[in-house]
Amino acid sequence: MKMRKLIVATAVGASVVFGTAASAAGDDAPKQSMGEYASDAVITTKVKAAFVADETLSALDIAVETNAGTVTLTGTVGTEAETEQAARVARDVEGVKQVQNDIKVDPAKAKAQ
Repeated sequence: MKMRKLIVATAVGASVVFGTAASAAGDDAPKQSMGEYASDAVITTKVKAAFVADETLSALDIAVETNAGTVTLTGTVGTEAETEQAARVARDVEGVKQVQNDIKVDPAKAKAQ
């Protein structure tokens, strides 16, 4: 189980790093200083890592974007409780100023109890 978490955390971190590098290369690069942009990437990585560490959440179902310390959560989870837990976990990450929770609930994704 720990190996699975390590693999997921590594994949999530790599996708954040490569995703931010690719978007920075485009014409629609964010209007932030390099320091702010790097800080936001670190916050995004920390939030995703916190999701991996939380056994009630699936880091693969929730997308995280950070802009000037404001974290936006999107994706689909099975229950309202998971939506609320994701927001709580994100708020507890150092550097997060605000959380915009746009996660949708799809009961079909609910885990079998």
